[in-house]
Amino acid sequence: MTTPPASRADLCLGSAAGLAGGLIGAAAMTAFQELLARFGITSGVRGWPSTERAADRLARLGGRRLPSRHRPAAGEAVHYAVGSLVGGLYGAVTERHPQATWGRGGAFGIATATLLDEGLVPALRFGDPVTRAPVRSHPYSYVSHLVYGAFTEAARRLFRSLLGDARAGAAVVRQARAHNAAIVTRQPADSRRTLAMAFLLGATAGPRTSAPLVAASWAAKLGWIDLKHSSLAMLGTTPAAALTTTMALGELIVDKLPSTPDRTDPPGLAARAVSGAISGAALAGGRSWPAALAGTVGAVLSTYACHRLRQRLSQALGHDVPVAAAEDLVAFGGATMLCLASLGQHADTARLEGAATEDYDDALAALGWPHS
Repeated sequence: MTTPPASRADLCLGSAAGLAGGLIGAAAMTAFQELLARFGITSGVRGWPSTERAADRLARLGGRRLPSRHRPAAGEAVHYAVGSLVGGLYGAVTERHPQATWGRGGAFGIATATLLDEGLVPALRFGDPVTRAPVRSHPYSYVSHLVYGAFTEAARRLFRSLLGDARAGAAVVRQARAHNAAIVTRQPADSRRTLAMAFLLGATAGPRTSAPLVAASWAAKLGWIDLKHSSLAMLGTTPAAALTTTMALGELIVDKLPSTPDRTDPPGLAARAVSGAISGAALAGGRSWPAALAGTVGAVLSTYACHRLRQRLSQALGHDVPVAAAEDLVAFGGATMLCLASLGQHADTARLEGAATEDYDDALAALGWPHS
């Protein structure tokens, strides 16, 4: 049986899922190597790591010198960028050739190690020739990339499914707008998938406290999630949508100020935990303590991970604003995508009823924005 050719939209979704999966795979690979280092297990390679050499080469091509103090951060940025880009290519390939996922990403990990560490790195003189590299560096590379491949594939499959659901949710929204109708849907409270989505929605509070709250509030307001007759029903009201939007706009500005406290300080961490709990529970219909807990855990873990990543990337680039802007996009875009995915997941049970123009216009009027 032949697999039908993937459409351009499928290739885009596959690439996006692969980019996100590759980033997570690169993070897992780094954590694995740090764990090995605690037991004295390293690649045995001396001198600059290949990622730092690549970063230095890129800086020279741009007419700049990379200061020694910035090399570790720049090398880490190269590591994550390459991991994400390779993952994106892998995601696109899997849309046309599903057999590329053989071994749950194992084949992909082996191919990546062979192509990069055993091929391009020595060819571009980012490392020693294969014959001169320490013998133990080869199994070290392959095992590390097996971890990368496994985590990339697991994350790719999750994000590909979520993006597919988000596309289905967007189709429901377009249909509702075309018919000038309200969306009515219901979500099961504690399915495994719903808890995973609650965790991810809570994780968007790591970069921006208000991201999951404003997304969940508007999703409830527009009928993407059902909070009626729950303790969080207030979140779907016009005042709540206006308030959370104002909070989000304020945070976009405050986050860029040099005097803003670290997000890992107790007040910032507590606010993110609460945001993750509320939004996680909301995604499950406002009736699930497990979903609230999942959102809290996602928010706390993401806070520390995003704090470290932002510091490293800002050091590598020498500027914080581009990294902060990328965080804005990931946080608010990701939260919106997850709420759409929640709607798309239950698109078969969603129905359209009544006129929805007032719902949209009331919320926009509360913000003082133009509306029809």
